[in-house]
Amino acid sequence: MTVTDVLTPAIAPGAVPVLGHALLMKRAPREFLLSLQDTDPVIGIRLGRQTVYVINDPALIRTALRDPDTFGKGGPITERFRAMFGNGLGISDGDLHRRQRALMQPAFSHSRIVGYAALITEEAQRRFGGWRDGERVEVHRELADLALTNLTRAMFAADTGVDADLFREATATVLNGLYLRVMDPTGLLARLPVPANRRYRAAERYLRGVIDGVIATYRAAPVDRGDLLSILVLAEDGGMSDAQLHDEVMTIFIAGAESIANTLAWACHEVAAHPEVEAKLCAEADRVLAGRAAAYVDLASLTYTKQVISETLRLRTQGWALSRTTTRETTIGGYAIPANAAIMYSPHALNHNPALHHDPSRFDPDRWSIDNAKALPRGAYIPFGTGNHTCIGEPFALTEMTLTLASIAARWRLEPVPGHTPRPKVALTMPVDALPMVPRRRFEV
Repeated sequence: MTVTDVLTPAIAPGAVPVLGHALLMKRAPREFLLSLQDTDPVIGIRLGRQTVYVINDPALIRTALRDPDTFGKGGPITERFRAMFGNGLGISDGDLHRRQRALMQPAFSHSRIVGYAALITEEAQRRFGGWRDGERVEVHRELADLALTNLTRAMFAADTGVDADLFREATATVLNGLYLRVMDPTGLLARLPVPANRRYRAAERYLRGVIDGVIATYRAAPVDRGDLLSILVLAEDGGMSDAQLHDEVMTIFIAGAESIANTLAWACHEVAAHPEVEAKLCAEADRVLAGRAAAYVDLASLTYTKQVISETLRLRTQGWALSRTTTRETTIGGYAIPANAAIMYSPHALNHNPALHHDPSRFDPDRWSIDNAKALPRGAYIPFGTGNHTCIGEPFALTEMTLTLASIAARWRLEPVPGHTPRPKVALTMPVDALPMVPRRRFEV
């Protein structure tokens, strides 16, 4: 490629003075990011006064994510996350990231996932066994509570004294407020003296205080309690500082629990809305589980359940956009990108691009059968990222979502409440606004 072949990315239409495209990102991120898929492979947008280069092509996204030396962790979205997550694994980069990932990897080993799965099975048995035939359930709240319970039990031993209800409530408050802070280029909205900001700050203080208190307890008696935090505290090679431990715990809770809960809630909605999918899911549950809660040993047999989860992750992507920062002047796909430039890509937009996914608005778990999945272009579906920043919690999340959905299907059909249509809230993890449903018993235990 010669110098004359290098292109300067165009700026997308629709920017307004001072804010640029920030209002579009805040008010209608789905529509805006999808509209960019019809533009150039690399195009610029304005967030405030900053130009952000959006990569739309899956092959180029894969190239960028697999070159952390050139496309490092950073950018406007990442930097605003840093106020909450510090140098947690989702934010850190370079040598620090490699060291932290190596220290944390044992917490997500096969033997530990098997142990966490036992807790997930136990909680599913207790919780879904308590539903009553024909009695309305607020499924979105039930699954949010379930996901936080499972993560809390996996992270903290039962004797740590953490008030699970208060911890879950504070986590939900922080998650609801993060999107406003991340997408506001001025930083002014978070400083307004309004009740929502006061609740956010109080919840953040509470979470940080609880996490610091538990870390202090574990430091005072450094033994393996069989939970995730024990592994982090007892990590070899000098382990982690208290500050780094704090950042990692905060990252796991905030990034993990809500995404799992949202995916499960949307899966329940989509299954109920598609009778043919519900029939196949229930048939698999009957064949494998015969009315009991799913356990780790059942995962290999829950093929269709996994396809439903994969399709939910595609259709109801958790997270609108992610960012990187160039460490040096570079080119990608023939487009010139300056040093220290913010790069953005949207897994959600990729997942709804008709050039990559046939009839992308249709919920179709069969697109994830072995043969169909093989035909998908590389990089067109990356729900857990790719490269050295692939989500370390992927095996935990997939295990929990598969076991939970199968455990529901083993015993219940969930009917939508007439007159209610669930809609995604504008937030970081695209949660459902509300999902009231009526369980109908399928199997007596």
